Amino acid sequence: MEKTRQERYNLIYGNTARKMEAAPAYKPKRKKRPAPRRTRPETTPRTRENQKRALEFDFAFIRVLTAALAVVVLVSFFYLSERAEFLNQQTVLAQKKSELNTLQVENEDLNLEIEQSINLNDIQAAAKKYGMKKPSANQVIHYDSKEVEYVRQYGKIPKAD
Repeated sequence: MEKTRQERYNLIYGNTARKMEAAPAYKPKRKKRPAPRRTRPETTPRTRENQKRALEFDFAFIRVLTAALAVVVLVSFFYLSERAEFLNQQTVLAQKKSELNTLQVENEDLNLEIEQSINLNDIQAAAKKYGMKKPSANQVIHYDSKEVEYVRQYGKIPKAD
């Protein structure tokens, strides 16, 4: 196959043409010198004594460490027990709220059913059956209540003359 013009003349197009570099000359490898040994300074008997003491167990430290560990375990236990009780109370509260909502919905449904079951024509027919009739205008007594919610009757209603 014939080479393309770019391959024949080793051309590089664009504004980022690179310079051709020759291969670097052979450099002999240097032998690494061994690192000089560092000698430790002579340890004094006092230093050796301190090192021995540092490696020994100090029972006072172990007692303090054990006491601290016991305190951490107790605090963790009490925290976890309180947390568990709190979560139980939250679940009970959620259940009670759900129960309250269910009862409120049932109550609203029953009130609506009662309101829909009242038929004024049936009541009027039953009243006529028992000899009742509508009161005249002078028999009606109007009562103005300051409390809007309900009226309690503590005695008989007086007759209007």
